[in-house]
Amino acid sequence: MTNKQDHLLDIEKHLSEDFEELYINYTVQVPENVSKVGLIFTYQNDFSETNPNKAVMFIALFDPQGFRGHRMNPGGRGEVVLALWTTPDDSSEGAIPGEITPGEWRVQIDIRALFGATDYKLNVYTETKDEIPEPGDLSFPADHVVNPEPGWYKGELHAHSTESDGRYPVEKVIEAAVKYGLDFYSLTDHTTCSQWHKLAKLQNDSTAIIRSMEITSHVGHANLHGIQEWVNVYIDKPDWSANDAAEEVHRQGGLFCINHAFSGYLSWRDFELDWNLVDMEEIYHNLEGCNNSYQLSLWDQHLNQGYRIVGVGGIDSHNPYEGIHEIGQVVTVIYADELSEKGIVEGLRRGQVYISRGPEFRFTAKTGNTEAQMWESLPSEGPVTLTLKIKWDKPLNIFIMKNGLILDVLKTPPDNDEWQTLSYVDHNPIEGSYYRIECHDDVLNLPYKGIIWRDHTTMRVLSNPIWVGRDLSE
Repeated sequence: MTNKQDHLLDIEKHLSEDFEELYINYTVQVPENVSKVGLIFTYQNDFSETNPNKAVMFIALFDPQGFRGHRMNPGGRGEVVLALWTTPDDSSEGAIPGEITPGEWRVQIDIRALFGATDYKLNVYTETKDEIPEPGDLSFPADHVVNPEPGWYKGELHAHSTESDGRYPVEKVIEAAVKYGLDFYSLTDHTTCSQWHKLAKLQNDSTAIIRSMEITSHVGHANLHGIQEWVNVYIDKPDWSANDAAEEVHRQGGLFCINHAFSGYLSWRDFELDWNLVDMEEIYHNLEGCNNSYQLSLWDQHLNQGYRIVGVGGIDSHNPYEGIHEIGQVVTVIYADELSEKGIVEGLRRGQVYISRGPEFRFTAKTGNTEAQMWESLPSEGPVTLTLKIKWDKPLNIFIMKNGLILDVLKTPPDNDEWQTLSYVDHNPIEGSYYRIECHDDVLNLPYKGIIWRDHTTMRVLSNPIWVGRDLSE
């Protein structure tokens, strides 16, 4: 079998330090009977203490029908090389295999950072074989059920593999999820959905796999969960906004989640976003440190404004085995009708969700004869009794939160690893208000004796809210 290679584009360009465009596009004409389309993109990132120039660029490939792949190396130094290729039955990491459709293909360079001049090279090529292979099966078994029973399931909603900027390939990441005992896993690789056809082959009987991806734009990051097709992630272009992307996610039956909203250049900075279209917010992120306090405050602000946004957590793991990226340190726990992709997505949508750094937890509220779970509403008919159950072998301070403020603080007894039940009665409920629970390690802010201290380091549980007198059918 012979291979013939043709170069469709071979260019070198210089970018001056005052270049202001976010994207550079090139088109090529792919002829018929091609077995492979590929590209090699090289740029210079001479970043050092003595040379402050810094360039970060990503590359994407589109065929006449749409997205075919994306590569990134945001931490690359010196000469950064990004390679991307696709054939009918195989592809590089970040790319999607499939039929090589003749016609106009497009290469997009994403200028993510440019502090100083730089140079880049782009080579786009095709290969032709005597026999072109048949396209492989890219279908995803959406009906796969790991456990048909309803229950509380824990997992990870934010993680990456070598399909984008993670350290390990898809197979090793899922192997880690199984090893660490996670019930579900969302591999939210940046920009691409190339991980899906690999995940399809890794279905197992212990961990449900969710089709997800991450919008990684110049104005913010957002995870898309439970979608069926690639969603246009380029929300910083004039003809496609975050609102458009969120509506497309909903059309596919998925959920739109704002990520690490205060993370510097990676923070959420799209001020035209309609927060009514947001399904979830990361209110605890294992890499964000003290930013978690701001994220929690932003969520309280949204809840007080009437938005229905479920609070979730995430590791944002790029290495599931080590350090602050190691999975299982923080989990989002969801009550679902079954352990499957559909069950987890619907459980998230219902909001019976809490974030945990260890403890098991339950939270209900009651007024009169009416009881509510998280994300449900009670009638405003009198005193509200909050009941929480927690299982943890260390003493905790339990913060009763009302409309984002501390209503009261309870304590669990030390050295008790059995389920404990605590109750609290609010004799002055306010129509339209909400309650949520925070559980923190029992520590004191030592410079100020007697003042109970809490922050992202002491957090053990964050619940979702229960409302009073609010119509949640709206």
